Amino acid sequence: MTLNIAHSQFPEQQGGLFICGYEWGGGDESASSNESAAIDWDASCTFSNKHLRYGPAALKWRYDNRIKKWFRMWNLPINQENPGELDKSIVQTNWCDTQNPAMNGDYSVLREPRQVNNFLSHIAHFSPNLVLFMGSRLIETLQHPSTLSRFQDVVGTCTRPVKALQKPSEHRRFKIWFQTFERCEVVCLPHPLSSRGLSDDYIALFNEEMRERIADYKLARMYDRKVPGCRPLSRHNVWVKASS
Repeated sequence: MTLNIAHSQFPEQQGGLFICGYEWGGGDESASSNESAAIDWDASCTFSNKHLRYGPAALKWRYDNRIKKWFRMWNLPINQENPGELDKSIVQTNWCDTQNPAMNGDYSVLREPRQVNNFLSHIAHFSPNLVLFMGSRLIETLQHPSTLSRFQDVVGTCTRPVKALQKPSEHRRFKIWFQTFERCEVVCLPHPLSSRGLSDDYIALFNEEMRERIADYKLARMYDRKVPGCRPLSRHNVWVKASS
């Protein structure tokens, strides 16, 4: 299987934290032809230090940097200089394996069998504990019965249906979506770049919800080191074999 990820693969990514956008973008998120020639495909890198592979330009990628800022707000700081286990456990991918700026305005591609299979094959490969969707169309697409059924084959039955939350704010209000499965939490956030009017201050209003899920994720990582093959039933202090 050829993985549709932006960094190296590490054992820590099994049962890891899954960042999923729409597709690989354009503009300042893509390298020029000259930069592409300089990419060191053999360089080992995490989500936090992709500049080791792609060069200094990667340090300026707005999509990555905004997600890193949110992580710091949620008590999951990113270590660019000396990535640890949590950094290595992060998987950055996209629902689609294509590359276009802003999806070319056509989100119907998310429902194409090839792209659904691309997403689900990565879910099957990594069996993530925590999925962070970047863009509301992703959580909507996940709810299609056939897609949701295949997703549950990997992460277990949905125990809390998808729910959208908004909070009072002087900034533009976006919906943040939450859904719980037996062995995985799913959160859908506004797209970091294409959500016009999105303020970090508004995202910060959800710090309690996000920090709680990040804390559970850290606990899951710690527990799995002690009892390999065990995973948490999300939102509960109950542990089961991953295959159950």
